[in-house]
Amino acid sequence: MLLRTEIKEIIFVTDHALLKKARTHVEALIRERKPDWVRYHDFHHAKSVAEACQAIGVASNLSEEDLEVVVLAAWFHDVGYVEGIDGHEERSVDMAIAFLHESGYPEEKIARFAGCIRATKIPQKPKNLMEQVLCDADIAHLASKDFLELSERVRTEIEHRMRIKLTDLEWLTMNIDFVAGHRYFTDYAKTRFEAQRRRNLAVLREKLNRLKAKHNLKASGPTPENPH
Repeated sequence: MLLRTEIKEIIFVTDHALLKKARTHVEALIRERKPDWVRYHDFHHAKSVAEACQAIGVASNLSEEDLEVVVLAAWFHDVGYVEGIDGHEERSVDMAIAFLHESGYPEEKIARFAGCIRATKIPQKPKNLMEQVLCDADIAHLASKDFLELSERVRTEIEHRMRIKLTDLEWLTMNIDFVAGHRYFTDYAKTRFEAQRRRNLAVLREKLNRLKAKHNLKASGPTPENPH
């Protein structure tokens, strides 16, 4: 999704000592406490969102300080999943603030950091550019060529939350509603992500149409043209 040249241009951000410390902390936390049902919101997701934040943030002309804050938020934005889905954003903020206080992070930056994480709650409601950057990075997977595989991991988590097994028809309908209704905020995401998001949406709709046709065929029973 992100070009290697884009990552190289912003590598100075990942060299920041606090960001390295945050990455190590989050990786250890998720490794030690991640429940088995968490299949999507894992360390790989945190890393992908942090990388996307760097690219989007640089393209959006964030200052180095704002970029530091938003990438920190990216690392921590879903750590609350280790204790459950509902309310995970606020738990993520609390768990991150404890780390930031121990690291002597300024309160003013912590307030902006917390705002970024809270903005990712669905439906996303970013109030400034920093929050828009994290929101777009968090949902960048809708524009991934691996979207179908990733969405199946999300399905597992949703089924855990709902305590039911979704049929393929139910899941496709739910997935289509979400992908069709999502809009990116930053110019970067609108330019780089929208086309693939629409392609992924078209694939989902085609899968749903095929599934409905198959169900209708079964419901109608055998015919002279289709005896089996």
